[in-house]
Amino acid sequence: MSEETKTEEATAPQDGTVTTPQAEAPALTVADLRNLRTIIDISSQRGSFKGPELGTVGAVFDKLDAFLKSVDANEEAQKQAEAPAEAPAETTAEEKS
Repeated sequence: MSEETKTEEATAPQDGTVTTPQAEAPALTVADLRNLRTIIDISSQRGSFKGPELGTVGAVFDKLDAFLKSVDANEEAQKQAEAPAEAPAETTAEEKS
């Protein structure tokens, strides 16, 4: 029982101190970036941006689009690398001739 009291005392905050919970790291996923690309596209189609802003918005959209296309290409390459090589099961009639 005395051990429990000692550990509670050791971990209890001192008077006048405030304990703050640890903030979680912000999580931004590829799906979030895809949604952002869609939002930018729809917003520009609906005229949400002023003329002078379109250059900046377009540059960000192009960067985001290029990044997402490279992510998609990497995922596709990784899937193909992990897939077992499929051998042809049967020979065709042309190959037999």
